[in-house]
Amino acid sequence: MKGIQLNKLHRYAGIVIAPFLVLQTLTGLLLNFSPFRQAVSAQSGGAPPDVPTLWDAISFKAHFGPGLISDCYHLLLGAGIAWMAVSGWILFLRGRRLRNKARIVNHGREQ
Repeated sequence: MKGIQLNKLHRYAGIVIAPFLVLQTLTGLLLNFSPFRQAVSAQSGGAPPDVPTLWDAISFKAHFGPGLISDCYHLLLGAGIAWMAVSGWILFLRGRRLRNKARIVNHGREQ
């Protein structure tokens, strides 16, 4: 795959994945704070909350989400993140190689 095509694909994949990654990150962070984790304690065998809030239902479902659709979502998001990491590393190494090549060529001209 040419560098320009990989760069374009990496950019667009990042734009698509970013909102879902932000959603997972925010719900995970907020579920770690006691005011927001009523749904988690109820799911793990703790005392259920008196009145489950809409936030409890949304955050727990978005972050942990049991079920086939949610499992597919988490698998796709994980695969997308892994692909972004690998393609980003390839782009970085290509850029580094080109910079080193340009430095060698420019250094040869200066002598």
